[in-house]
Amino acid sequence: MGLIGAQPDVYWQQQTGRTLDEAGEWVPEYAPPMQVKGSLQPLSAARYQQLGLDLARRYFSFFTSASIQGVGRDSSGDLLDIAARRYQAESLVDGDWSDVDGWREVIVVDIGPTP
Repeated sequence: MGLIGAQPDVYWQQQTGRTLDEAGEWVPEYAPPMQVKGSLQPLSAARYQQLGLDLARRYFSFFTSASIQGVGRDSSGDLLDIAARRYQAESLVDGDWSDVDGWREVIVVDIGPTP
């Protein structure tokens, strides 16, 4: 994080599973928040296009060494709270460098203010 710099006070909530609510809807469950280090960087318009992202939503790259997981089968993705905003992890970027230098890039989407 030497060149980019890390955001202070980043809290990660890892999805631990899901349960059915009274209406028969699956509701994700999360572990208690853990503080992690990372850097949140906006995506360029070209990157939006390359990844086929919805231009009406605000996406970012989050660089971290934490094992954050994105949306997958039976999983809604982990949550990050950064500077009074909540972000949902969408996907890991191809070319994950965690095996090489311990860092990975996760695409996250802003889902609103931190509750």
